[in-house]
Parts: sequence; C-alpha cells; structure tokens
Amino acid sequence: MKKLCLLVFLCLVNGVHSQKLEKEDLYRTWHLDKYSDAEAYYKPSKKEIGDYFIFKEDMTYTIKSEGELSSGTWMFNTNGNYIELKERDGDTEKLYVYFLSKKSLVFSYDTDEYRIWEVHYVSCN
Repeated sequence: MKKLCLLVFLCLVNGVHSQKLEKEDLYRTWHLDKYSDAEAYYKPSKKEIGDYFIFKEDMTYTIKSEGELSSGTWMFNTNGNYIELKERDGDTEKLYVYFLSKKSLVFSYDTDEYRIWEVHYVSCN
C-alpha cells in the first residue's frame, strides 16, 4: 500500500512539472498584464499600458510595444519551450515560455538585461 501511494504521489508531482505546451494556445491576442521577479509583481509603466502580442495561425505576429507597432513571423519550439520572433528587418528574439494556457502566457526574454524578469500576458479570447 505504501508503494502504491508513493507511486501515485510521484506521478502527480511529475504531471505538475511537465506541462505540455501547445502551439494552438498561442493563436490569440495577448495583453500585457504585469512583470515579476523572484520577489514581487510589478505593474507595466504608463507607456506600456495597452501593449499586446497577436500570434496568428499563419505564423505571423503583430506587437504593440510602448506605443510602437512591429510585425514579422514566429515559430514555437516545443522541445526548448521558446517562441522565436523574426522581424521584417531580420532581427530575431527568443521568448522562453514558463507557462501557457488559453488565458495566460508567462515568459522571459533571452537577453541579459531582461532575463531576470518574467512577463505576464493575459488573453480575453
């Protein structure tokens, strides 16, 4: 009986830590909600209010960041759990995804300056 309880517990713990991320969950509009680090949550600055991502099924995206629009193509690597954005001018950026559901997207940027921050987006779709 103890072995069975231990096995069930281990299966539950493994299931919690191994979320399978689905590309289809990204196909929507994501609105910037907050930032976090290891200690607290932070509201977006005034110039970031209204920022969003739109990931489309044709693998194109549109971003509004600090009032400026940009667009390009994207791909989702499920093995590495990251989104790679490629802007029209050829610049690329990686977003490491920590959590994804139909209503919530949490990631960090792959840059030294922003790596400690987690960015939280929400979807109303």
